[in-house]
Amino acid sequence: MAEPGIVILGSGSLARSICYSLAILCATKCVVTVVSTTPQNSAEVCYVADVRAASSGTPVRFRALSVDRYTTESISSILRQSRPRIVLNCASYQSPWERTRSPSAWTALTTRAGFGLTLPLQAAVAIEAASAITALAPRPLFLNACFPDAVNPLLKALGLPIFCGVGNVALLAASLRESLRPARGERLQVLGHHWHLHTPDDAADDALAWLDGTPVREVGPLLRRQRAADRSELNAVTGHVTALLLADLVIGREVRTSLPGPLGLPGGYPVRIHERSLTLELPPGMPPAQAIALNRAWAQQDGVSVEENGEVRFSTSASLAIRSELPDFPGSVHARDIPELCSRLLELRGRLRRSQAPSTSHR
Repeated sequence: MAEPGIVILGSGSLARSICYSLAILCATKCVVTVVSTTPQNSAEVCYVADVRAASSGTPVRFRALSVDRYTTESISSILRQSRPRIVLNCASYQSPWERTRSPSAWTALTTRAGFGLTLPLQAAVAIEAASAITALAPRPLFLNACFPDAVNPLLKALGLPIFCGVGNVALLAASLRESLRPARGERLQVLGHHWHLHTPDDAADDALAWLDGTPVREVGPLLRRQRAADRSELNAVTGHVTALLLADLVIGREVRTSLPGPLGLPGGYPVRIHERSLTLELPPGMPPAQAIALNRAWAQQDGVSVEENGEVRFSTSASLAIRSELPDFPGSVHARDIPELCSRLLELRGRLRRSQAPSTSHR
């Protein structure tokens, strides 16, 4: 059995929020290793988290490590040394709030195309990390925070290990819990997609929720406060909810919650985790095939879908938008071609970031 440790890849705002909440929530002796490509960042995260843990009297400790790049080899070296029970990836090549913090012709393009266009940039580090985990025995649980609704199915199609994602539908569930305030013991189940972080044009396309098996009516108004908040502020919620999950997983406590990309499925679902085993826990009258079909339809709204055979399909709007800059950009590729596509998008992004963004409204 692996030691009760956690490795977190990345030191951005989400990784920081997770660590700062873990510092006060994790009641078991545990070492959290934060891995960054910027040594100062991981050291800073671990200092603040250690101070919070010491002030709170919790036994969790934080350790900072750095790598030049997130590669299978560099991650493997850290995992062989740490032997964690859980690996959480929070590192990608694309920030979801770049368009509000540093608008450019690149962010204008991704706004037109849909967030799904950035899938190759979101998946690159996750592929390296999952490849590193494949060689370990026993394998740690691999959780992914970077666009898990689409990246996790990509990993599954490549035959790589993936347990579940964090954020997205878990954030929706946390916000609904605040709005509904269920009584102790009442079960909240949420079916939804990353796309539902925004308000759908048609209320009939919104996320679905059930309270003790009874459908929740008019989910949209219950999510109004979340959708009005700045996306970067929401990391304080996502980080806390993720820390609660990690604190339970590291000691093997049973968990009933809603998570994105469980076992490589597209979108988010209510799940049950017991003894490192995850199963869907859908409400009565909702068969798995129907839940998956709904999430596949919602994925199209986000601009990308990943088929079970590994085909990655970009929506028509995404393809039209990107071809204004890359005329030969494929409408679909196989999952194994995603790293090459990532390189092309990084080159394009570098060029477009130097361009001023056209005046446009953002969702």
